[in-house]
Amino acid sequence: MGGLIAFLPVLVVLVVLLLTRSSVGLTGLLGLLTSIVLCLFYFHTAFEVILRSLLAGFLASLPVSLIVVASLFQLTIMDVSGALNSIISFSKQLCAKDSLLQILILVIGFGTILSSAGAVPVTVITPILFAMGYSPVKSISLAALGYDSLCTYTVLGIPLVVFSDMIGIDLILAARHFLPFVAVVSFSISLAVLYMSGGWAFLKKGFFLSVAVGAIAFLGAYLAIILKAPIITGLIAGFLMVVFFTLLYRLKNGRTVFSVDKGSMNITRAMLPWLVLISFILFVNLCSPVKVLFYETLSMPVDLLKGRPVYLRVFWQAYTWIFTSSLISIFIYGMNKRQLNMVFHKAKKRVVQPFWSATIFFLIAYIMLNSGYQKTQSGFELINAQNNMIHVMATTSSKLFKQFYPLFTPFLGVLGGFVTGTQTSAMAMFANYTMETSRLLDLSPIFMTAAVAFGSGLASAISPSKLQNAAASIDKIGEEKNVFPKTFCTVMLMALLTSLVSYLLRNHTL
Repeated sequence: MGGLIAFLPVLVVLVVLLLTRSSVGLTGLLGLLTSIVLCLFYFHTAFEVILRSLLAGFLASLPVSLIVVASLFQLTIMDVSGALNSIISFSKQLCAKDSLLQILILVIGFGTILSSAGAVPVTVITPILFAMGYSPVKSISLAALGYDSLCTYTVLGIPLVVFSDMIGIDLILAARHFLPFVAVVSFSISLAVLYMSGGWAFLKKGFFLSVAVGAIAFLGAYLAIILKAPIITGLIAGFLMVVFFTLLYRLKNGRTVFSVDKGSMNITRAMLPWLVLISFILFVNLCSPVKVLFYETLSMPVDLLKGRPVYLRVFWQAYTWIFTSSLISIFIYGMNKRQLNMVFHKAKKRVVQPFWSATIFFLIAYIMLNSGYQKTQSGFELINAQNNMIHVMATTSSKLFKQFYPLFTPFLGVLGGFVTGTQTSAMAMFANYTMETSRLLDLSPIFMTAAVAFGSGLASAISPSKLQNAAASIDKIGEEKNVFPKTFCTVMLMALLTSLVSYLLRNHTL
């Protein structure tokens, strides 16, 4: 009974999301209230611990929630200035004479680069695919699925950073544990993209291209580890994929992959905010003295729970440099007062709900993580482990799944990604639970948690919030309901393949 009660906040969110039309933010609020009530009246948690956990969860969410705000602010600037239309027009011409290569370079190559640089692929790529003649359902599903193989490294590696902070390991070690999943997941997603776009004909024709995608993704992830900058994995892998597809197109067709529309904004100028952002990120992460200063010396720990600090790292975080590159882009585009006023009002409408949705699940995670703690003379202590929700969830799962738990982990990630809408929030909710369950079963805790991370990335193709954003970008709100049945089975098959990797790595250590 205690195990079911411990899972109740997650179950409330899942049931409300599936059976009602409530927003992700409202659904998360119900889950948060459930966790607080349970902590107070069932798990014997001090009220001060709950308040401190809420504040710690809010601070821990900032790398994600402010990324959302910064990215939408930047995208709004590019939209109002006309730069986004130029990028869309440019992208439509890529590999125009080879539809198979075209879909791979757009949704996997450029999708990975866009998401890694702070853009939102579902709102950029969906209109491109729709304008190219794909149906609304295909446009939405392909845009939501394509960059998922490297979702862990999107928005400049924020999911990876949160992962390492939640389980207490350094970024390089975390990236090494992610590496075995990269090739397999990238390969399976490439196959899924080909099948969704062109059926069995594309799947057969592009099988070896999918193998190449998996190999390139692995190479990109490995190079990023060698460079000791795993957060730029998405940029490296995405760039390598674009170069590979471009060269292949030229070899097959004897021509360049695109032509430039003279009437639109120069493509280099249009993409300058992203280019400036990438330059900043490369400098901050590849220049060792700067990285040590921003990541370690100026880590800015806030220790609200005595011994478990939250590291702000304001000067190292991607949102700082997205905001900086966005402000610079205002001068690059020469925007006037009327345009800036439009940016302010559009961004204000866009950011509130995504900010809250990105924050709420961190609050739930920290409440559950610190449930059962009491204030004592020596600080905050867990007097009885049975009063901690994470511990109860872990012991219940270990008894239920036993040696089959490694097969379950990616599906747990899919559930978390579906419920929370983001991979990072899913990891915040389930990382510590997975670590403890794995230890109880004598499994590799970090590999099992990495499997959860990749599963939650796969959930982008069925996440209500992402699908709705994609539908809104082509003024087809409601079409997202038709996407879910087509992508659900695909996501489950990819999660199954990921679970086999998880099972093979269940006792492996690095």
